[in-house]
Amino acid sequence: MAPLYNVVAKCGTYKDKQGNKVQKWAKVGVSVDTREGGIALKIDTLPVDWDGWLQLAVPNDKDYNY
Repeated sequence: MAPLYNVVAKCGTYKDKQGNKVQKWAKVGVSVDTREGGIALKIDTLPVDWDGWLQLAVPNDKDYNY
């Protein structure tokens, strides 16, 4: 089962090189197609300081700091 999307959670902020405040995202799992035609989520971990929302993000080859 190839992942359809990465499941990501907002888990704080950091400052970029220009000093701008940027949201920090962490990959917490993946979503996959099921044999019945639905979508299943596999959650591996959850950050302590997350806001309760999870988002689906298109997988990419870069690190998972969206």
